[in-house]
Amino acid sequence: MESLGIDIKLLIAQIINFGLFFYVFKKYLAKPFASFMSDEAKLEKEKERIMEDLKKKEEELTTSQNKAKNLMKKELDVALKKVKEDAARLKANLIVEAKKDSQVIIDKGKKQIEVERAEMEREMKKKIVQLTGLVLERSFSSYLSSDMQKEVNKNVLKNLPKLS
Repeated sequence: MESLGIDIKLLIAQIINFGLFFYVFKKYLAKPFASFMSDEAKLEKEKERIMEDLKKKEEELTTSQNKAKNLMKKELDVALKKVKEDAARLKANLIVEAKKDSQVIIDKGKKQIEVERAEMEREMKKKIVQLTGLVLERSFSSYLSSDMQKEVNKNVLKNLPKLS
């Protein structure tokens, strides 16, 4: 074998080295590495299961959120409708109250106008009486004596309507 370039001692040493390497590799590297890989595979499966659970919970949460939103929207619509009805009722009440107030103001204004009109009529009657007395006095002063003037004034004053 030497003519082929193979050294038996070297070949035996390499076989022994390979055997030792195989034994050490199998005992100290292969088993821990295999258990590490199986643990990693288990962890990966656990992660996938957890992710699926999370997705299911997320879907349930989304569904419950949508239900809650719909419920809140319905409640909001009901509350908004009630508020609109209350506002319409309040508006109607305010309009009725404003009409009553305006009617009271109009009635007070009419009463005040009547009072002022009556006052003006009294004033005018007084002025007319004074003016009539003055006209009679001036026009008859040259024709009538003072006693006759007094008699005429008394007759005119008796015939005038009474002041209230």
